[in-house]
Amino acid sequence: MKKGLLFLFVPISLLIIVGLRRNSAPFFFAKEYRCAQNELISDDYFSSINTALVNLLADNLSARVVIDRLKKQFPVLNTITMSYRPSAIHVMMSVYEPVCCINNAVVLADNNELFPKDVFSARAVDAIAEVTVLRDSMTDVPLFVSSLLQGLPSGAHSGYNLELINEHCVRFVDKNQPNFTIVSSITQEKSPILLAQCESVKKTIDERGGFNKGVRWIADTRFAHYIVAYKA
Repeated sequence: MKKGLLFLFVPISLLIIVGLRRNSAPFFFAKEYRCAQNELISDDYFSSINTALVNLLADNLSARVVIDRLKKQFPVLNTITMSYRPSAIHVMMSVYEPVCCINNAVVLADNNELFPKDVFSARAVDAIAEVTVLRDSMTDVPLFVSSLLQGLPSGAHSGYNLELINEHCVRFVDKNQPNFTIVSSITQEKSPILLAQCESVKKTIDERGGFNKGVRWIADTRFAHYIVAYKA
């Protein structure tokens, strides 16, 4: 009889411990932790997250509280997963992905929020479009820029510097020929065919010496069925 009682007591104790681990009990079991850095965020920003995590774990808080406080302090964090293992607490995190860099100062993420550029790694920022936005349009940046980028052909930002003046005026400054600018609007369709037609216009102007002496040209595409090219 005594052996039977002892046999039942051990599994029940184990179940209680496992239950605590799964229900966000304080992480008082492990003395060490391992936090994996997300490649999208910069080293300095990760260091700040790491420091905050150390302080929170030192307070012996539950996983749920730690996660909530980290996401509140670092809103770029999308998901955080914490798991207890005998050797250490393992922390994994994902962030909202950068969509484009604005005025070389802030980054629009895929949750339509703006974050300082230094939140993200140089590698992440180099891989996204860069848009110059007129200060008067900054309040509408998430809406305007999202609409603009959704209508762009794939890779279009690699050939042009994008300048958002307002919803009715978007400039595409040619990177190879800075004196040639395409003008469009946010809502207007910007198909590969349209950009190819503008490229033909640029070539014709160049062949005629139109860019000599630094003359600037505008190719306005905001008309229904034709492109109007004129000197700026």
